[in-house]
Amino acid sequence: MNNFLEPFPYPKRYYVDVQDSIEELIQNVQAPDALIAMEVGSCMSIVTQPLYDVRLPTGQVRPLSMNWAVIADSGERKSAVHAIVAKPIYEFDQKMKDKYDVQFEHYRAELDFWKSVLSGLKQRLVKLTREDACIKDIKERMLVHAKARPVKPRPRRIMRKLTNERAMMEALEGCGESIGFVSDEGHVLVKGGALERVGINNSLWDGAELVMDRSEGVQLHVKEPRMSISFMIQRLIFKDFLGKRGDELRGSGNWARYLIGDPRTRKGTRFIFTVNPPYVHLPKLQARMRELLEEYERRIDLGKIERDILEFSEDAIRRWIELSNEIEFMLRPSQYLHDIDDFASKVLEITSRLAGVMHVFSSQEGKISVETLQRAFDIVGWHIDEFKRLFSPEFAVSEVVINAMKVEDYLYRYVWQANYTSVLKNHALNFGPIRTKAKFQPALDCLESLGRIQIGIGLKGERYINLHQAYFHAKQFPALQNF
Repeated sequence: MNNFLEPFPYPKRYYVDVQDSIEELIQNVQAPDALIAMEVGSCMSIVTQPLYDVRLPTGQVRPLSMNWAVIADSGERKSAVHAIVAKPIYEFDQKMKDKYDVQFEHYRAELDFWKSVLSGLKQRLVKLTREDACIKDIKERMLVHAKARPVKPRPRRIMRKLTNERAMMEALEGCGESIGFVSDEGHVLVKGGALERVGINNSLWDGAELVMDRSEGVQLHVKEPRMSISFMIQRLIFKDFLGKRGDELRGSGNWARYLIGDPRTRKGTRFIFTVNPPYVHLPKLQARMRELLEEYERRIDLGKIERDILEFSEDAIRRWIELSNEIEFMLRPSQYLHDIDDFASKVLEITSRLAGVMHVFSSQEGKISVETLQRAFDIVGWHIDEFKRLFSPEFAVSEVVINAMKVEDYLYRYVWQANYTSVLKNHALNFGPIRTKAKFQPALDCLESLGRIQIGIGLKGERYINLHQAYFHAKQFPALQNF
């Protein structure tokens, strides 16, 4: 995982139907823009996946399930954002739990009655057997009664924090079940091994049929599952995880199925001027989520979950073909996507899924428009840049350069912007971002070789870091391209 400076701002303007809600959350919660936009996107995909699929121009019918991964450290307000955006889904889960509790009490009473009747039939069978009488009639009654055994209601919950394969399979057992595998503390998934099941995770993203053998010949059968994964994880935990399992995740194509973001922190800028700021636009987003969830509940009550299939308009199909050819061209050596071809291979399908989600949320009639497809591609384009920024070998930066950037940023913010042109070297070492002498000196050597600083000696032999005034006067931070 590369670790250099900032990503571009998130292209939230392309979420035209929910942009105002995203902007409002950014203003009120003051979390990073990508963190909020990706949380909104993940919740949108979770509530649409049980109701719709999308037909690609190639003819394949694909789920609207999507995977999202946000890299964000403690204090970035991950939990606050998740609680606000996902509130309608948790309310739905609670409603379904209350409904299940009532159904289960009814089931238990019906089961007690059924068992009592069965007991009476058994007693009658024993009596007839002892009397050596005909048991044909009682046998038929018992067979009919066996078929009338009450069916245990199924508890349904969308939001899951599963940590083992069996729990996942049990949640999806049956046909057309839909869940969101969600965590605002991704270290739980890492420690629990949930992210290491690349095979089953890939299959679930594809909506493939799965079977798990249990004891005594019993099988868990999963057909047409729909599962979106969304997690937020701290940078050091994510980096350590990639160091151990990154090659497997890339090689299996698992990371290629994710939209990944590592947004710039807003710490130090989140000043407040009022408490409990009002939400004017967010209720519109939440109302649409509730509307889709109510439709999902209606289909559950009908006893069979059937999904509608979205298709692209003729203009959208032509644009889809153009995008496919553009991506293919960029896979050539020296082209932009050649070193992230695993992700590039999934870009159009992810774009198609996101276009379907956006189409549903816009309440548009008919087929997915070329405008919606293009907006989805523009959003995925940001994630292409992020994937390359984080994982491309071409974007890797040495530790010396990274430390030099940190020192330069410190000199700009705390020396130059304080109207000073020099600082004691030991002061910068003791109070700056790099406090290990073995790493601090190479960073200074790097900056001095670039002509950005000069090391001077005072009257008593103390060493100063003198800033190159013309450079710092023109400098806009942060920037990598000058290294």
